[in-house]
Amino acid sequence: MIHDGSADDYQRLHAIIHTMEAEFDCHVRVILGNHDRRAAFYEGYLPADPGPYYASRMRIGNNDFYFLDSKVSGYEAGWLAPQQLQWLGKHLRQAPTKRAFLFLHHPLDGPTMTNMHYAILQNTPALLSVLRGHNLGGVFSGHVHFVSSYLIGDNILNVVAGSAAYAIDCHDPHHHYVHEGSSYQIITIDRGQVGVTTRQLLHGKAVIGELTIPDTKFVGRAPQGYE
Repeated sequence: MIHDGSADDYQRLHAIIHTMEAEFDCHVRVILGNHDRRAAFYEGYLPADPGPYYASRMRIGNNDFYFLDSKVSGYEAGWLAPQQLQWLGKHLRQAPTKRAFLFLHHPLDGPTMTNMHYAILQNTPALLSVLRGHNLGGVFSGHVHFVSSYLIGDNILNVVAGSAAYAIDCHDPHHHYVHEGSSYQIITIDRGQVGVTTRQLLHGKAVIGELTIPDTKFVGRAPQGYE
């Protein structure tokens, strides 16, 4: 939401979102990304401290939307804490007839994420274990600055959004190239069926930066509390 923001920044963001909800008569939900500061977000955006992670569920008709917190302070990669996985599993079991859609910042591991193992959700197998056998409509994420989609687990749809800030070409494992780029996605859900449209606002061809990646492997050791 905000790159290294302060509590005042998140307070102003909350006011903007409140205005959007009233103007467009819509629901707005937010999730933490790796550039957010959890303490500042908690102080400036929330009415009360939710605890060690910020997750929520929103129900519309026969659909349940889960907003998960994969941010871990000090890491680019993401994890879902065991307590959050337990919370998710409990709600999924309590609503077996509902179609579940998950949103989190870090993509799950999949065929197109090989060069990004160091940056994506590190405990993907643990999440897939929780999701197994449930009525999943899809998992939606971002973080890697390029658009992708793939099926994993029990044929669960995973859709990764691009970025509103800039685009990254990660086809070379150790040299990721930055371009000017901005896009967003529209997710359409109709009677349990899902479609995703990417709206490209800007796509620059020139390379404006390069990220050197010494090691593309998964992070070797999980942070304390995420084992």
